[in-house]
Amino acid sequence: MINLQGDNLLFLISQPRAGSTLTQRILGNHPDIYTVSEPWLMLHPLYALRTEGYQAEYWQSLAQMALNDFLQNFPDREEVYFEGIRQMYTYLYSQALASSGKRYFLDKTPRYYLIIPELYRTFPNAKFIILLRNPLAVLYSSVGCGSKENWILLDGIKNDLIRSPTLLLEGIKLLGDRCIVLHYEQLSKNPESEMRKICEWLDIEFLSAMIDYGLDQVPKWRFGDQKTIYQMSKPDVNRIEKWVRGMEDIQIWRLANDYLQWLGQDRINQMGYAYEELAQILEYYRPPRFKLWTTLSLESLIKKREERQKWEYEYQIIRLIRSFQRRGVGGTMVRLTQKVLGIPSNSQEVTQVWEN
Repeated sequence: MINLQGDNLLFLISQPRAGSTLTQRILGNHPDIYTVSEPWLMLHPLYALRTEGYQAEYWQSLAQMALNDFLQNFPDREEVYFEGIRQMYTYLYSQALASSGKRYFLDKTPRYYLIIPELYRTFPNAKFIILLRNPLAVLYSSVGCGSKENWILLDGIKNDLIRSPTLLLEGIKLLGDRCIVLHYEQLSKNPESEMRKICEWLDIEFLSAMIDYGLDQVPKWRFGDQKTIYQMSKPDVNRIEKWVRGMEDIQIWRLANDYLQWLGQDRINQMGYAYEELAQILEYYRPPRFKLWTTLSLESLIKKREERQKWEYEYQIIRLIRSFQRRGVGGTMVRLTQKVLGIPSNSQEVTQVWEN
């Protein structure tokens, strides 16, 4: 039974594509921990207090105003709402845990990074595992492991890339001893020592067998990693540097370089990674400058969908020119294409590339 303060609740939060499904499988293999596919339970009620960040057909801005007005009737205002959430969702979590007979319920929902303060306020005694991964590896896993040129969909995950690192770092600071920080790379290299730390922190016995979660009895989940997790049965150290090979693609390199520059040295180092080492890897794979103008910047790709029309035409042209380059067509054909399609050779995009 989970009490109202969340003593038996365990939240696993990370950037999506950071190895959270692997971590969840390992933890869920422990006899004291019960988990299911990502619940996403707490996002709906906690976002109801916000004035932006969600949409609903019932006109969410009016709903938020009405909720705020309703809460004005109580001396404690918002605390009444949080108490109501606490009681309802404690009941749901308790029902899930009761059927398992285990001690902890693990809710692995990566996008809880958006609501860490509210989640902590709702369940002050819950425990949080904040999972971090090299952000360039997260970027590559997000855009380089799916279909070709999957990076065109970046606007749909811009929060996962742009907002989550800062929110996770702020969450770590806020939660203090209520959280433990786990790095994907260390979990892959030394799974036993990392899981031993977590088990000690949870006050449960470490079992070496939990590392190999197996394949035969693994349920198929709707959310999380839909590929690798069902092909392997334990952490694979070879996946740590897989992102590096992706830097041979000039568009992926451009996105990674933009992302590294945007995150900056302080944020990268606070996450536990060496900014200079990542910069050196990118420098090694840096494409010739004349090729970079055929790429799109991270900033342009994370724009809202309604703003896409401003650069979709340019994107199609860039695809055409890249197809010429892959077929070994010389610079004359590229320049001719520019001229016919009306692309100025001194456009802002081209100028920026050459200046950089």
